[in-house]
Amino acid sequence: MIIAFANQKGGVAKTTTCLNLGAGLAMRGYSTLLIDSDPQTSLSCYLGAEAGKPTLGDWLMDRTPFDQVVRATPHANLSYIATHERLIADESLMEQDKFKAIHYFKRKTETLRDRYDFILIDTMPSFSVLLANNLVAADKVVIPVKLEWLSIQGLAPLLAKLRDIQDNVKDLQILGILGTFNRKGVTECHKCFTELEAQLPGRVFATTIQLNSKLAEAAGVGKPIQHYDRLCQGFTDYEELTEEVIKKCHVKKKAPAEAR
Repeated sequence: MIIAFANQKGGVAKTTTCLNLGAGLAMRGYSTLLIDSDPQTSLSCYLGAEAGKPTLGDWLMDRTPFDQVVRATPHANLSYIATHERLIADESLMEQDKFKAIHYFKRKTETLRDRYDFILIDTMPSFSVLLANNLVAADKVVIPVKLEWLSIQGLAPLLAKLRDIQDNVKDLQILGILGTFNRKGVTECHKCFTELEAQLPGRVFATTIQLNSKLAEAAGVGKPIQHYDRLCQGFTDYEELTEEVIKKCHVKKKAPAEAR
């Protein structure tokens, strides 16, 4: 199962969700690969990627084989592919090939389906050929949305982009809209969540991610929340989200010999 995490707005907990959902799946025995496809390199930084080693663009553009690009984490069942700012230059090369421009990612990730139960892609927060590649490669998309009115109103362009892909390329499904930075007891957050459910019935996760300083602390030391503080609200929220995703996806775990 390939899941892209997308929102054209930054600061909505997209990278945090990709990391912590991936860790939650790995803890449950699912072989999980995280791919940092955002040239801002936030996910790579969180995971402590060493400089000087091959990165995502090297694999996409056939400069380096997969086994030299994938990196291990200290956590069982969890691997990742780091990225670099020069991914922008590789995106320019993709744009030059009109016939394959939006299929580079799909061509590569299809070869990994037998290795991993879940492949999670952290995308860049803007419309681009790179984002189109991520969405075309994905089976499903998770859209984190800050529970504020401006963030919800900004969903329309992304949903239009998804419809364009659905109509012209493939049947890309929305796995769920995820409310983030929720503040329990704050009327605006409750109204925003209710509005999301009204606008997109059946597509909004029951789980919301509450505002929690421990999530930022965990990212700052390069750890998923599951390996930083299991007593905080952030841990509880991402555990609930992980269970919700598993129920929606119906992915069967691969035998240990098949998984990396």
